Amino acid sequence: MPRLFRPILLIAVQACAFWASVALAETSKAEPATPKIALERTEVIVPTVKEGQTISAQFAFVNQGQADLVIDDVTTSCGCTVAQFSKVTKPGGNGMVSLELQTSGTVGPYRKTAMVSTNDPDKPSITLTMIGESLSKIKVDKGRNLQLVGCLDQSPSISFNVSDTDGGPLVIAAIENHLKEFLDAVAVPRQDGRSYDLTLRSRVKEPKNFSGPIILLIPDSPRVTINVIGEIQGPFTMQPQVVHFGQIMKNFQRKIARTVLIENTCDDRLIIDNITYNHDYFTLEERWTEPEQKLKLVVSPRAENIPTGTFEERVGIEFKGKVYFIVLKGTGS
Repeated sequence: MPRLFRPILLIAVQACAFWASVALAETSKAEPATPKIALERTEVIVPTVKEGQTISAQFAFVNQGQADLVIDDVTTSCGCTVAQFSKVTKPGGNGMVSLELQTSGTVGPYRKTAMVSTNDPDKPSITLTMIGESLSKIKVDKGRNLQLVGCLDQSPSISFNVSDTDGGPLVIAAIENHLKEFLDAVAVPRQDGRSYDLTLRSRVKEPKNFSGPIILLIPDSPRVTINVIGEIQGPFTMQPQVVHFGQIMKNFQRKIARTVLIENTCDDRLIIDNITYNHDYFTLEERWTEPEQKLKLVVSPRAENIPTGTFEERVGIEFKGKVYFIVLKGTGS
């Protein structure tokens, strides 16, 4: 080989070796060892059970990566579900996430989930799902979500029957009434000893919306929670009941107006005896959109008379000896 080409060949070989080492270093830097979780399944359908039983589901996985797989946490969708899991799984190792569900208070089809947080860069979070059905030990013939709706002067109530699903004897040992401020709960056993007739009756003295649980305590049975939504209406509705004017400036030329709709709900006719309000601060216009059924009130502040600072005034609607109030709020400046 001519001497002239030997230095050139040596330089070329050294350059190839250098770039090969650089490429190898970049490859090593671009592909660090990482964990990789592979789950056999993410959804489990569990057998149907009776309410009160505890059921579990297992979710097996393998770490197919080259680094330790770490599960930081498993967050369940409700307090009735408890999770246990393998904290650290070596490369090639097997792990498990177990979910346990206490079905007390869970009746009918259900879908419970858990969020698994891992250090797998491709799957930092995974959702696991349990699907099944819990059969009630206690039957509530109108269901466990009840609505108590009616007119104030008619003492609205709702009645329903509670029995053992299998037709066995039933004893209600006590009733926890979390709505005793709004309603009375009375349970009367039937002569056959297998069921009770329950009545929930409103005790409110003014229009009121409320919600909450009534809990039946039955020996050898989970607590039976009946959720009640109450809507006790007066003789008419007022929308809105609180009127906001915001900031009212004395030198503001444009008229500010707010509208309140009064609509008959529980009486034959809407006959208003009187409407009271602060005439110094407001003007009020009555517009019947439907005679004796729907009345529109247009309320406007007298900006020049509104005092500086926040205010709260009331409009009183007198009907059959009772007064119902609309609240007016704003800030004078």
